[in-house]
Amino acid sequence: MYEIDETDMKILELLKRDARMSYSDIAEVVHLSRVAVRDRILQMQRENVILGFTVLINSAAYNKKCSVYFDIETDPYEMDRIAKALGEKEDIAIVAQHSGQAGLHIHAYISSIESLGEYMSRELFTIKGIRNVRSYVLIKNYKTTAYLTSL
Repeated sequence: MYEIDETDMKILELLKRDARMSYSDIAEVVHLSRVAVRDRILQMQRENVILGFTVLINSAAYNKKCSVYFDIETDPYEMDRIAKALGEKEDIAIVAQHSGQAGLHIHAYISSIESLGEYMSRELFTIKGIRNVRSYVLIKNYKTTAYLTSL
């Protein structure tokens, strides 16, 4: 595994705030040359420290005004297939297995709270192997850490 040093951490912190920041601007802050910064970023990409560069979009721009977490109890032998099927759905941002009962945790963005029942019927209950679904509508988001993921 790639060993991240203090300079790499500074570069990562800058990229977390603005992934479009230029090598030159980063170099100025971390006191390296533009080429040295570029080489470090490329190395972190090769070593899977940096997995990509992305943009955060307000879900309302896509008419997805309701954020919902679902805990889904599955047939244990069907979990991988169900997770893959859920992961292919555009509305679903996160699919993860959790501890406890055979289950998955998903985070979806839907058009409205009024459409929740229809969404569950159409997108979740039609998948063979799903035993039970609990939904939690997010009322207010205090923090989202969108820069970390696990492989």
